Amino acid sequence: MARLIPSVTDDHTSPGERAVFNLLAAGPDDWVALHSLDLAPWNRGLRTEIDFVVIVPDTGLLCVEVKSHETIAFKDDRWHPAEIRRSPFKQAADARHTLFRRLRDVAPQFRHVPVVHCCIFSRARFELHPNLSVQPWELLDVNAFGAFRTGAEFCADLRTRMRLSIETDQNLEPMPVRLSRPQVEAIIGACLPVQRNRPTVRDEIARRERDVERILRDQQKPILELVDSNARVVVNGGAGTGKTLIAMEVARRAADRGRRVALLCFNQLVGDWMARQCGRDAAVGPSLIVGRAIRVMAELSDVQLPAAPSALFWDDELPALLEERLTDPEFEAIASFDYLVLDEAQDLLARPRLWECLARFLHGGVARGTFVLFGDFDNQVLGERDAMNHTMESIRESAAPAFYRLTENCRNYRIIGESAVRLSGFGRTVYTGYLRSGGGIHNYDISFYADNREQEGMLGRLLRDFKAQGYRPGEISVLSFCAPQESVAAKLAMQGFRLRPAWQQAVDSIGYTSVQAFKGMENKVVILTDVVLGAPDFHRDLFYTGLTRACETVRVLCSTTSKDALNDWLTRKASE
Repeated sequence: MARLIPSVTDDHTSPGERAVFNLLAAGPDDWVALHSLDLAPWNRGLRTEIDFVVIVPDTGLLCVEVKSHETIAFKDDRWHPAEIRRSPFKQAADARHTLFRRLRDVAPQFRHVPVVHCCIFSRARFELHPNLSVQPWELLDVNAFGAFRTGAEFCADLRTRMRLSIETDQNLEPMPVRLSRPQVEAIIGACLPVQRNRPTVRDEIARRERDVERILRDQQKPILELVDSNARVVVNGGAGTGKTLIAMEVARRAADRGRRVALLCFNQLVGDWMARQCGRDAAVGPSLIVGRAIRVMAELSDVQLPAAPSALFWDDELPALLEERLTDPEFEAIASFDYLVLDEAQDLLARPRLWECLARFLHGGVARGTFVLFGDFDNQVLGERDAMNHTMESIRESAAPAFYRLTENCRNYRIIGESAVRLSGFGRTVYTGYLRSGGGIHNYDISFYADNREQEGMLGRLLRDFKAQGYRPGEISVLSFCAPQESVAAKLAMQGFRLRPAWQQAVDSIGYTSVQAFKGMENKVVILTDVVLGAPDFHRDLFYTGLTRACETVRVLCSTTSKDALNDWLTRKASE
């Protein structure tokens, strides 16, 4: 996907610019689009504004002027409507020449890079009659602009228009060699000082968060309507489709209606996070119980959890203790829930004894109770898949729930989501779309290390780089393919780096844990470490789970011993 700077639009962006922004986001990975530049400092202080400068490495630079008016006309020597005070074509041409002069002066090595322009009337039809000043390929009106089905088609058309402009201008020559990545960065550096909408790093991060919240509100609507009219619902969706936040909203609404509601999950980190989020909401009363399912069931049953429980305790001892307690009808009556909202449900369904215990806490049980199960039942089953499928089939038969599928990814940039799907080897479509625009090759990278010492150096440099980019420690997570205590992050922590186990919730430190323990969580930056591939199916599921934790950027540190296998996964078709 193309790189957009800034990576999001703000509330003041016009509808036309927002539409162009979204289409450009689907451009080639090496394209860069700078949004909203005021070139007045480069043009004697005169008003010289341009909506987009698009860097196309194999063709040149394109200055794009966008108009969002529903009608645009030029008659009686005036532009209409009245707020168009000068010719859009002249505005684009002036910006083009100003940009060219600036680059020629400050970076003479780019004096041979063609700079051209075009106008987009995204909502207005405009008939361009033959004339001496404006070429037909310099305009896309609503008929041309609205014909594009995808961003890829739009970007391909822009490249064609650029080449026509270059071919017909005697002062321009086609580029003999494409721009290198360092050259592209140099052009970006020359343009950024005049970006009109030039937020601080923190402002941009906050704006991205607001954008995701808006997207989630839109996705919540059909599910909220479905649970209002169905007593039992199963919501299936891949990583990043908003399941946890929607589950929290469903639980809040049910509690507001006076029901005793349990909002639970299997994962400790997710359970703790949901409890903290709901605890900050003054409107949430004691009728909403939130947390990790096994811990909530143990506390309700007055079962003391060991300080360091073994797998045998979770699989056998705890279910036996819960089953014994639930034989008491009085206890079952006072401990039961009216409504169960379960997040990452596949983890509980893959452990049938624990699921059966939880179902007994639900008034009416599975067959007659009221519940909503949220999970990724297709892609993130790190437990016993056959056991989960059997449990789900039993729920289908006894409860006849309504099913709903979430398919739009609202967490990840496309490059991260598609890389995760490719590495997982899924032979099916996981996402029908990505609601977050922007992102590019700089948001995803894999590096290989020869030994642990080299990996320690790589991780240390990444942590320093992300700090320099404006990310806070709590916005970075280091996830390992091995046990946390054996990970490279644990080794760096002992060397003095501000790294702590993720469950310690230290805001001044970067959290680390295993990929499995972080399932259901997310963070702006995720670094996957200690990637040494073993069992193919299990590690491919880990890749999908780990990569999709990243909202913005992911880095992978992989052993050179696994380089061939990883490259094979990346190049092989998912269906093979």
